[in-house]
Amino acid sequence: MAKTKISEFDVNPDNNTDINNINIAEGCAPSGINNAIRQLMSDLKDLQAGTSGDTIPIAAGGTGASTASAARTALGLAIGTDVQAYDADLTTLGAGGSSARTFLGLAIGTDVQAYDANLTSAANRGLFRKSDPSIAAWTKTGAGTATTSSILYIEVNGSIKTIASGTSITMPTFASGTDYAIWAKTDGTLEATSNHTSPPTANARKVGGFHYAAGGNATGQSGGNTTPQINEYSFWDLKWKPACNDPRGMALVADGFWVDIYLANTDCDTNGTSKYNVTMADGSSPPKVPTKFGGNGSTTYGSLTWFESCELASAYGKRLLTQREFMAMAYGTTEASSVGTDQGSTILNAAYTSKWGVMQSSGVLWVWGDDRGGAYNTGGWNANTEGRGSEYNAPNAVLLGGSWASGSLAGSRCSGWDASASLSDYYIGARFACDHLLLD
Repeated sequence: MAKTKISEFDVNPDNNTDINNINIAEGCAPSGINNAIRQLMSDLKDLQAGTSGDTIPIAAGGTGASTASAARTALGLAIGTDVQAYDADLTTLGAGGSSARTFLGLAIGTDVQAYDANLTSAANRGLFRKSDPSIAAWTKTGAGTATTSSILYIEVNGSIKTIASGTSITMPTFASGTDYAIWAKTDGTLEATSNHTSPPTANARKVGGFHYAAGGNATGQSGGNTTPQINEYSFWDLKWKPACNDPRGMALVADGFWVDIYLANTDCDTNGTSKYNVTMADGSSPPKVPTKFGGNGSTTYGSLTWFESCELASAYGKRLLTQREFMAMAYGTTEASSVGTDQGSTILNAAYTSKWGVMQSSGVLWVWGDDRGGAYNTGGWNANTEGRGSEYNAPNAVLLGGSWASGSLAGSRCSGWDASASLSDYYIGARFACDHLLLD
């Protein structure tokens, strides 16, 4: 058979007796040798040009293909499958440097800020983050002990401290009826102190607090006990706290709103609105006018009307409780019962402590509620606002909880709707509330 292309040549020289029908067998004419050399040169040229139909295997250094496309496929270099087609944008990116950043819209100084350690520090300044933001940062573990309830990330003096869940808070020697601040220190530990302004160590940061009460909370509906301990509903942190400016002396009711643990007192500018063992405000012991409403530190209202109670609460970012809130706040008190005598001070009457640790929650003083309703106390215009305008056909203001003399009428759902908003008397006091602030 005639050998018409190189792939038909034989590796055994004796079998190569022709080139494209040119006889080169032993004893051939001399012209056959000349013609065979010329034919071989032609065949090599065809192979080079790719027109011979032959291919050189990949293993022999070839491509195993007769076209460029087939060669790329055979070599695993198919464009769009194995390799990316040329793209000028990719060339720019590949070059890196400022051209690539500009192409990506990340030009330093135009699109993005160059790295600055001071900016990183500023971004972290004030950081307070909890792994579980839906709960307070602290949890009670004993009458006078507490730990972190989740992982905390706190910036302290320019450094981020990671504090593990379950980390104990170093506690002081407690005094009943006292509010304590929780401080994060520069060494990453936590410490509680009764000082809310001066840190226990240099550069420590105040990050929360709690109230240590003279007695425990109600566990049923017959009041609390006389064992001094932390009120677990008083825990607050920088992102779980009352919406007012001062979180001291407050308890969270059913995760919904905060209420003062103690009845309002006669000097709220000095004591705050909720303080243990001070004179409670009522019609016979009226409170001082707060400085935010023109008070001079000594002048009292001279009475404690509904209007004055509203103003007193507003001075501290608080409000009167609605009837609905009062019923929830006083849950756990000894129902259908009152203390029997005028207490005079914001002290522990354990039988009237609520589930949330609110002291004297019912049966001690009537307190003004936010609601108004019932029959008109006076039809038509009534100048009952201490000289600040008149009310027309104004409804009464609700009194809640009952006083020390109310006996079986007193309780968490006790209410009276027969009092004018201008009434002031020795058996009527006030207690304040505010919203719950939950930050992420």
